[in-house]
Amino acid sequence: MVLTRRAGIKLKYIDKEVELSNELSSLTITDNLSGIIDSIEFVLKNNNNRLLSKENELCNGEKVQFELWTQNWNSVEEGIKIYPLGIYYIDTRSFDNERGTFRAMSIPGGDSQDEVNTKIWGEISLKSLNEEFANKYKISAYFNSKDNPLLKDIKQENEADLSFLKKIAEEEGFNFKINVDKLIMFDIEEYEKKESKYKLNLNNVTYSIDEETKNLYTRVEIKYKRSKWLDEERAEYSLKDFGIEIPGKVREKTLKINARSKSSDLKKLAKVRLFKENRGRVTLSTTIVDKIDLYSGDVIEVINAGIFSGRYMIKKTTKKLPDLNVKILAYKIWEK
Repeated sequence: MVLTRRAGIKLKYIDKEVELSNELSSLTITDNLSGIIDSIEFVLKNNNNRLLSKENELCNGEKVQFELWTQNWNSVEEGIKIYPLGIYYIDTRSFDNERGTFRAMSIPGGDSQDEVNTKIWGEISLKSLNEEFANKYKISAYFNSKDNPLLKDIKQENEADLSFLKKIAEEEGFNFKINVDKLIMFDIEEYEKKESKYKLNLNNVTYSIDEETKNLYTRVEIKYKRSKWLDEERAEYSLKDFGIEIPGKVREKTLKINARSKSSDLKKLAKVRLFKENRGRVTLSTTIVDKIDLYSGDVIEVINAGIFSGRYMIKKTTKKLPDLNVKILAYKIWEK
């Protein structure tokens, strides 16, 4: 029976599977909650220029898949555990005498999605819109929500596909991200209600907490006029209308929006935009040891943090291997 803690990383590339434990200098995975394409950077040893040979070449545009394995990491009875680290497409590569550095993105084509396009939809559900763009890029679509808003009269006008899709999703209160060969949409408010995945004791970590009230909005005002012949649509809501009480003295500040909800729900648009602008009010940064299975979108419970104790949503993780640590950036979830 193997009693020693062990860990390693495997790379799957086309029809090859390579154990990288002795070849890897570093591997950094960045996982974002919203908008930004997830990426990975890995550095391999280039002994005797081995990475320049045809046999060992990792080509731009090709798919790579990583997984972390551990053996008896937390206990002698644990055995081998596998942690998938994602699927990526090599975007850039560079070499010197000592190393080869590769950067890969979680969607084919990397920055080619910056090309602008124009299209009009008369009526389409948000789920179907996500599927349409996923099919365009030949990847999967993932949609997780009790609701599926029906969008009317939407127009993509000289906009990049992913920027347009992110904008439409966020207007309806959905989070949009690209990860592991998927276009992902989920209701951010539903996710904030999930059970916490991990209990973080601030007495046991080095951390920083930032609170900002300068850009805190307490009210939202929406105005929209469909045409010069129709009356102006108008709605006003405050945080109190959505069950939020802010402790302490806070200056009243109004978020003004000249837009309409694509699903014609002004109250939902007001709540979505007000919560979106205020989600960064309290943020927490820390590094957690031996917790590689934390991801953006996970909820954690923070204890021994005084007035800042409570539930937090992870918005970004950075994992640097072979150390089994994860750096997180999380925001405090509104308490009703």
